[in-house]
Amino acid sequence: MLSAIKDALSKCPSDGSIYLIDKLSDISGFFMVKGHLLYMVYNSEETSHQNLSTEYLKLNTNIDIVSVKNDQKFKTGKYNLLEIIPVANEYPDELLSSFINLCISHTTYMNAKNFVSFFYSLISLFQRPKEQNYKNLAGFIGELFLLKSFAEDYDFDISDYWHTYGSSDNYDIVLPKCNIEIKTTSSEDELITIKHIQIFNTENNYLASIIINEDNSGMSLNELINNMLSNHKCFNSFNFSLNIEKEKMRVSPVDAETKRFILKGISIYRAETINPFKNIPDEISNLSYKMSLMDKPQVNIDVLKRSSINV
Repeated sequence: MLSAIKDALSKCPSDGSIYLIDKLSDISGFFMVKGHLLYMVYNSEETSHQNLSTEYLKLNTNIDIVSVKNDQKFKTGKYNLLEIIPVANEYPDELLSSFINLCISHTTYMNAKNFVSFFYSLISLFQRPKEQNYKNLAGFIGELFLLKSFAEDYDFDISDYWHTYGSSDNYDIVLPKCNIEIKTTSSEDELITIKHIQIFNTENNYLASIIINEDNSGMSLNELINNMLSNHKCFNSFNFSLNIEKEKMRVSPVDAETKRFILKGISIYRAETINPFKNIPDEISNLSYKMSLMDKPQVNIDVLKRSSINV
């Protein structure tokens, strides 16, 4: 859809009229005006008028739309509009792709409702700094491999609990009855970095070690994401789609397309059984160290599934 929308925008008349690009549902779709992309939803919830702008987004609600020039699939009435603002008169592919994907997810998973809340959920994503510190690609890949394996191999879809609270998360996955911290490595004997108080505390915590290798026979990040989102039985929440786009923004677009990885193994450990320091003196804080998981007792997925429901 990205290429089709870009092509339509390049041919958009400059007469100020709104033109339909693609209908997403009976009440929502992608439109264009003067070469700008709009996501527009019929205001069935009777949201009052609001006009808000950020660096990349512009929100207008309860706007009178009389007609759509090239297609009468949408009735005259009040609409809510979300516009993505070009950068130097152009749309960077990664920015435009994220906007398109999330608008589609809003229609698919939220039935195009709660439009203003949807706008606010995008603000942090579309206000990234110009100079980025790219997140480790391998770590992102490892987390997705775990979610994919749990859902497809063990009927344990926990993708909606992944990065539940965004950047303030203490753990990668926060389930109702336990937490999972994920560490991605390239070999079984590789030392992992532990923040002691994060893993070893009074909560019901698990540590998941994901072993991946860079390999041309594997999947790129983009291929892995597309593969997961095409599985309509799993990974079908708006929160998951939003977090995918947030994390993609922290990865080099070139690496996301070209670097390929294979999953070698997943090992699960219950924190309380692998704690190397049972008692930490009160005068020591913020303890971090490298730790080997070789020969540490593992638990199987069924144990983790039960623990996520009942402690």
